[in-house]
Amino acid sequence: MGAALPRFVRAAVEHPVITVFLVALVSRLAFAIASNFLHDGPLIPDEEQYLVVAQWAADGELTGSTWAGYAQSLFDSTRVFMWPLTALFWLFGPSRLVALLLPVLFGAVTAAAATALARHLLRRPYALGAGLMVALFPSQILWSSVVLRESLIWALLAVMALLVVVSQRKESTTGILWSVVAVALLFVALTWGRDQTAALALWCVVPALVLGRSRRGFRILCVAGLFLIAPWTVGMGPGGVVFIDNVLERLGTTQGYMSMTADSSFRSFEIIPTEVSPVESFDTSSDCMEYELRLEAGGLGDQQSELAKQPSGEWDCVRDGDGDLLLVDNRLTTSFEGLPRGLYHTMIRPLPWESTATWGLKAAGFESPLWIIAYGLAGYGVWSLRRRFRQIAFPVLIFLAVSLSGAVTHGNLGTAFRHRGQVFFALALLVMAGVQALSGRRGGARSNPPDSGRGSEWV
Repeated sequence: MGAALPRFVRAAVEHPVITVFLVALVSRLAFAIASNFLHDGPLIPDEEQYLVVAQWAADGELTGSTWAGYAQSLFDSTRVFMWPLTALFWLFGPSRLVALLLPVLFGAVTAAAATALARHLLRRPYALGAGLMVALFPSQILWSSVVLRESLIWALLAVMALLVVVSQRKESTTGILWSVVAVALLFVALTWGRDQTAALALWCVVPALVLGRSRRGFRILCVAGLFLIAPWTVGMGPGGVVFIDNVLERLGTTQGYMSMTADSSFRSFEIIPTEVSPVESFDTSSDCMEYELRLEAGGLGDQQSELAKQPSGEWDCVRDGDGDLLLVDNRLTTSFEGLPRGLYHTMIRPLPWESTATWGLKAAGFESPLWIIAYGLAGYGVWSLRRRFRQIAFPVLIFLAVSLSGAVTHGNLGTAFRHRGQVFFALALLVMAGVQALSGRRGGARSNPPDSGRGSEWV
């Protein structure tokens, strides 16, 4: 037994990607199976809609009128997750336990891809550490052991980050071209999973792809094609500018919908008085127009009158679950003024001593100190790898993009905490870079390994 353990550790360090994949797979399978038998029904409320829609699709009962069109819309907007889920139901019948195999696999792929990415930048033990962080972090296990699209989004982003580093090493025309095509396909897959994340990934991957070692002109040509054509094919417009413009015009509205019915909401909105907005009326456009006219007439108080001074199109009305209309401020200045507070809500909270609404948020509160420590180590990791900015460009940019966008769009702690997991693969890489740098300083060793680029070192 004493001799077996060192051999196992050496094998794990020599083959970090395979080791991490197996650890992640086993840990997620164990959690998924245990939760399925110990808990009756979906563990997370949002699971139910995916299970029901996939069952309807497998039975051929999904139509444009199901759930007033929402079911078909959900299927179409998450098709890259719903297609394999529906196929599993068609082959084996509707079962949550069968459905869990899909996110479990994607979660293991995310951990393995994070390890392979780290292997390009860190020594083997630290690359293994980065992968094990992704494999064993509590929320990473949770969100990739329930029937949600989250783990697929993570896997696509982590594989995209790995492909960027591989592309930067390519020198042949064919190698560069195919790596860019592969990134384009991953982008399209992301749009079929979560289009907001796909748009952010596109803008982060373009500068990272250009920062290759050689053939800069050809790289720029290929990346320009990716930037202009790929988003256009999925209806986002060249460079995704049409989609981004639509999103920027509705930041307040998006946050309003994510806040209004959530137990953990951290936003409040102006409620249009019932004498202006009768509950039985559901014509929000006319209600808002009437409210605007009354505000302009100065009949509803100074605070509300100030809101009416906004130019047309910079405010909106949304109806909450109680039938009230909420006045939403869509001005960019308002959204960005709330950025520091939004970052605190979405990247730090919930804290352990906060009273939260659900068991999941209570558990998240106890995990939050680990995130705070990770942010500090990651910052030092970025500094330690500053001379290798090409390879860390995409992980750093996507981390910043997801954090900042979430700060101006999320309206409740549950959604914010779940979406934070999208960039954990990048955080784990940078954390272990910081740990390696600190270890190197104490031991007097170099913190960065030679950039050999040998593919055999990944596994």
